[in-house]
Amino acid sequence: MVEVAWQLRDSVDYIVGSEIEEPNDGWPYTDILTWLTKTPKKDAATVARTVVSRYIRSYKEMDETVTQSALDLNQIDAVKDKIDALAEVLIASLDSAADLIGKAWDTSPKFYDDNYIDLACFARKLRKKTYPDIKAKAEDLLASLKAGKSKSILCKSKIGKELNGTCGLSIYFPEDWINPAYSSLGFARDCKWGEFLEAYLS
Repeated sequence: MVEVAWQLRDSVDYIVGSEIEEPNDGWPYTDILTWLTKTPKKDAATVARTVVSRYIRSYKEMDETVTQSALDLNQIDAVKDKIDALAEVLIASLDSAADLIGKAWDTSPKFYDDNYIDLACFARKLRKKTYPDIKAKAEDLLASLKAGKSKSILCKSKIGKELNGTCGLSIYFPEDWINPAYSSLGFARDCKWGEFLEAYLS
């Protein structure tokens, strides 16, 4: 979640986690720790990428839907800024674009009781010619979500057709009720996303 990444950005350089709830088998700890003890001098980015690949590999023949991502928190400011800009234009366009936002939410992959959505899938659904301002900000956000070295999303992987198009980073967007604790998060204070949620869901 982008909220978790933002909260931890001053504490660690990289985090690894799943957009969706992990199966009971969890991580292949033996595989990962055996590799790490044999190659203890690997840098943190390499370790993060390796955890993602070995996690996904451990589920290849298990008929499970899984995701795993490694995030570079030194780059997360760029994503936050693009979300902030998108939220601002969504707030300004609520009267005319409520249906567009609703359809984008409806058709985006959702996680954990439909409380979180994949950020890139949601942004793609907002790119309509009839809303040029929203389209431009959505495209800016999508550009910041491309995975790779020196990117906020260092790497990501998944298994499951229902996850097609997901970027490995989710954001809080409940269907109708905002958890009061959300406003206490650093992300809610530093980004207009929480303000957008309040305006859209009220």
